[in-house]
Amino acid sequence: MSGKSFYDLDYIIEINEHRLEQYTTAYQKVMERLTHILLIYSGITIFLIPLVEDGALFRIRSPVFVGFLLMFLGLLAASVAYTVKLIIPVRVVYLGFPRRYYDDSRSEYELTIKDKKIVNDLLKSSYITELQEALEVCERKLKIREALHSKAVIFALLSVLPYLICVGFHLSQGQDNKNPISKSEKMSNFIETYAVSKKEDDKQASNETPKQRGGLPGVDNSLIIVSHPIYRLETSSRSYTYDANGKKVYLK
Repeated sequence: MSGKSFYDLDYIIEINEHRLEQYTTAYQKVMERLTHILLIYSGITIFLIPLVEDGALFRIRSPVFVGFLLMFLGLLAASVAYTVKLIIPVRVVYLGFPRRYYDDSRSEYELTIKDKKIVNDLLKSSYITELQEALEVCERKLKIREALHSKAVIFALLSVLPYLICVGFHLSQGQDNKNPISKSEKMSNFIETYAVSKKEDDKQASNETPKQRGGLPGVDNSLIIVSHPIYRLETSSRSYTYDANGKKVYLK
């Protein structure tokens, strides 16, 4: 921090870009850790169908088995629900094209301001508003993703104990377990298919309306043309941004 000043617009740009890169990297790592959950599911699904059949067909009538089976299925269902929410595509943000600053916004500022230093500071301020909004959106989405991942893992791990107890009952009854893996493949395919076909959550989009803020040092904040990043659904090529008045504008 030695020699750095928060009155320096260049330093403000630097720290915002650095934080944005950190949040983007952390977001990607959360999604990479999805394999941990799938690894737990792959072990659980080996005896999932036989255990359900034991309960549904009353092959094992022990109240203890039924109790642990219901506990296992409840915890597994909760984990799967959080996992599905985790992999549902969401809207992400990207920084806009630099041309908007050195061409469009610069020309607009120069219509009323002749001092190049003032114009340059205002252009930097516009860029900072875009960085700040992108950073806020990434931080919010990272928190949601981390919370969903943690809950999915916790519930999956909690389901392992009752699962093992149920497997013990199943093996002790001498049930036919010749090919339990093939029976459980439908569950794995269901998780993948449901995640791909799940519709977009509109509630997240409603929380993305940008907020205009002022207060940058060394410039007349009333002159700043507020700039917004580009929003795009992870699985879609259609994107949009907001104009200076906060109106949504779709990009071609």
